[in-house]
Amino acid sequence: MDVICKKCGSVNDYRIEKRAKNNCAFCNGCDQFIKNIPYKSQTILYFGKYKGMDILEMTDISYMKWLYENASSLKEHQKKALNDRMDFLKNEGQ
Repeated sequence: MDVICKKCGSVNDYRIEKRAKNNCAFCNGCDQFIKNIPYKSQTILYFGKYKGMDILEMTDISYMKWLYENASSLKEHQKKALNDRMDFLKNEGQ
């Protein structure tokens, strides 16, 4: 299912930020809130240095980059979550 921004019309160009009990989708183009995505454990890591941690809570950009490039067992939604989180952290200056 495509995620479409109602403000600028971009399709599937969004980042996910964790807010309370929801993952919130925000447009990367215009920074507009798109929709709440019910919190699920789909972005929990089940292996490695941060086993049991949600990708949306990680702050170690160098590890996330390594994980994205080297972990063959990652699912597409986990790769997207890693990429979104790294972009968010870089934009926040961390």
